Amino acid sequence: MNKDYNTLKKYYGENFAKLCRELFPTLLEKEGLLSNIILSKFSPNHHLYNDIVDEGVEEEFKNYIYSFVNVEKKEIETNKTVKELLSDAGYNFYECKSEEDIQ
Repeated sequence: MNKDYNTLKKYYGENFAKLCRELFPTLLEKEGLLSNIILSKFSPNHHLYNDIVDEGVEEEFKNYIYSFVNVEKKEIETNKTVKELLSDAGYNFYECKSEEDIQ
């Protein structure tokens, strides 16, 4: 079983860990990601699951956690054109200017 799942279960309880498995299956695949985010934002508490579910804020909780995942992505500024970027990635750029080009 995943170390993150076990960490969440230890600090927040089994029901919370199951909720996280349901809401964040892809984040649990990246070891350390989800548990580090949650531990940095919430003090260990076995009542967190009840607070989230009783208030019906599962979707808000999900959006809150995902807001920290998106922060990790950094935009890179470049002066290259689309054609140059695609070429660097190994693609051929072909601009279609007519219906015949598309076909």
